[in-house]
Amino acid sequence: MNRPYVICHMLQSIDGKIAGGFFREKETTKLAKIYSEISTNYDGDAIIYGKTTALELFSLTHLNKSSNITYNLTDHVYQKENKKWLVVIDLKGEIAWDSSIYKNRRLQDKNLIVILSEAISNQYLELLKKLNISYLFAGKKEISLKVALEKLYDLCSIKKLLLQGGGITNKFFIEEDLIDELSLVVSSVVSGESNQPNLFEDCKDYLGNVFDLKQSDLLNKSGLYLKYIRK
Repeated sequence: MNRPYVICHMLQSIDGKIAGGFFREKETTKLAKIYSEISTNYDGDAIIYGKTTALELFSLTHLNKSSNITYNLTDHVYQKENKKWLVVIDLKGEIAWDSSIYKNRRLQDKNLIVILSEAISNQYLELLKKLNISYLFAGKKEISLKVALEKLYDLCSIKKLLLQGGGITNKFFIEEDLIDELSLVVSSVVSGESNQPNLFEDCKDYLGNVFDLKQSDLLNKSGLYLKYIRK
């Protein structure tokens, strides 16, 4: 199938946490700048986030009202002069987007597109159209990542995709063997917070995905950069 090359690019603690208190430590804040530089240097066509990560990054809330307006369940692509994309997976259309998102630096040079299932409210589609946000359908009740990636490739010309969490979204990609490259910046801090997500969160079964180590660099005398390519 035609799909983007997927790079999972994450900043994590020694014990694999991708959120929580370790981000406040000076060792991590220094590495965060390097993490951002690496992300920029990848020059991807798009960055993809899960719902929880998007809610946090854009300081948004859940949508909980309904609407009587009906739209056909067809894909809608609205592209301005920007060539790059920010992709958000929102299974049931629960993020309450508003016009403030366009002030966020993450959208300064990107178009926004949301990946949906067909199990959504009509109000959500109304909201997206009003804000000129694109959307793609990738399943009836659950999202098929393979369908989503094919559509992103064909309709949005996304050839290189940076996957940046959260842990649940990362898990869905690795379970379907859709990660081609792992790019990990590892802070020299142990988190130990059981309530914070792991790189691949809530995995109950053995995965067995095998990667080759292609690059390992020491960062700021104590951090690490690790690049793995899928075998």
